[in-house]
Amino acid sequence: MLPGRRESWQRDPRVGMLVIIAGSAFAAFVLLGVALLVFPAWIRIDLAVSESIRSLEVPGLRAFCTYATRLGDFLPMLLLTVATAALFYARGNRTSAVTLVLAVLSGSAFGWALKLLFARARPALEVARIPLPETYSFPSGHALTSLLFFGTLAFLVLLHDRRLRRGIAVAVLCVVAALTIALARVYLGVHYLGDVVGSWLLGAGWLSVVVLVSARWGASSVDEQS
Repeated sequence: MLPGRRESWQRDPRVGMLVIIAGSAFAAFVLLGVALLVFPAWIRIDLAVSESIRSLEVPGLRAFCTYATRLGDFLPMLLLTVATAALFYARGNRTSAVTLVLAVLSGSAFGWALKLLFARARPALEVARIPLPETYSFPSGHALTSLLFFGTLAFLVLLHDRRLRRGIAVAVLCVVAALTIALARVYLGVHYLGDVVGSWLLGAGWLSVVVLVSARWGASSVDEQS
């Protein structure tokens, strides 16, 4: 992660980089959300691209996407989060366990609150291939929660696994899983692509903040023990 001692942590350039990433991602999220609500050109582009994704015709794609979106439901994500955090904790990585739980639960709650703020309507009922949720559309909860879980998991695996190839392989699988769940929501007609992109921006910013908090906490723990 970041250096263990407090002095080193404060001087590490990666701290500033994470702050920049978080600020840029949050700003881009807000700008996108506003654009998708008030600028007709952006809305038309989002509708057209989303329709193109929904129009894909591949045998078995609907069943596959339905399975993917069920995996991205909050309860499966919560169970995966708790189980994975428990595994980290059992292996002595308490900071990592708390980091994972904090990232998923706090980020998901923040995303839910932002749904109420932006209050973007879902796609039309007739284009949905699964029951249309009653919540608002932007940002996508499935896309956000899956990104928070798989993104944090990828970071922690790369952090702890000494075998770089295996860590990279796990990270790639995490990216593919998060992308699959997110894009499945668009294909199934319950989200627009803009909802998913917004979730990715929000998730990237939130993960940067969580990594900063986790690094600072870990640094403080080392300082207190030294």
